[in-house]
Amino acid sequence: MIPIRDDNPTHHTPVVTIGLIVINSAVFLFQATLSEPRSEAFIYRFGFVPARLTQSPDEFREGLRKSELVPVRDRFGRVLVVRREIPIDSALSLPAGLTVFTAMFLHGGWMHLIGNMLFLWIFGNNIEDRLGPLLYVVFYLGTGIMGNLTHAFFSAGYVPLVGASGAISGVMGGYMVLFTHSRILAIVPLGWYFFTVKLPAWMYFVFYIGVQNLFPAYFGGQGSVAYWAHIGGFASGLAMILFFPRRRPPAFARPAYPARPVDDDDADFVL
Repeated sequence: MIPIRDDNPTHHTPVVTIGLIVINSAVFLFQATLSEPRSEAFIYRFGFVPARLTQSPDEFREGLRKSELVPVRDRFGRVLVVRREIPIDSALSLPAGLTVFTAMFLHGGWMHLIGNMLFLWIFGNNIEDRLGPLLYVVFYLGTGIMGNLTHAFFSAGYVPLVGASGAISGVMGGYMVLFTHSRILAIVPLGWYFFTVKLPAWMYFVFYIGVQNLFPAYFGGQGSVAYWAHIGGFASGLAMILFFPRRRPPAFARPAYPARPVDDDDADFVL
């Protein structure tokens, strides 16, 4: 289920949300200019490899060398072992704690980036509007770090974690608390067919965290998706937003950015 828009107006320009979208996009565009070996080194340098938190540099180096050996099948069905070169020096070039932060600004592909930035724009502007720019930065980075650490707890391997998904899930958790009954227009793809649905925010997030993350996390979903980063970020957003002071919207001022209403006629189904 992919959100298209919500019905929440904002009273301030979401400068931090816009800045985060620009920074994430700029980093990805820079990465796209790199050759494949340099791009992989870039990912291992700035991505978060969970095993680094629990292993000494020598143990980590040895573990990476072993992970270079990848079993593949030839055309006759025989299992062969091939070596995939991993930029080990790049993976050890930054402190592990720093990469928990830097990994939030990397993405694994165009769809990964576009999807994350869409979610950030729809939900982040309202959280920034309530918290203010400075506290919003703290909230965003804090939930992102918690999401990445949750992923490391459940998956302490050698595959670099990249993406802003943990932080954006944290923003979504905060949104669920502050704007429980806002209305969201979402698109639901089913193979080649898709339909739109209008539903309350709480229902959307129950679907997001339950069906799209908890279920595949426990029963084996796509191996490339960091479900536990999403879950950890969302849970930390639910909790952390309760401790942040919030600005009240002006009582009589018109919103600087009025939201387009989510009408029943906009959706194929209304919940």
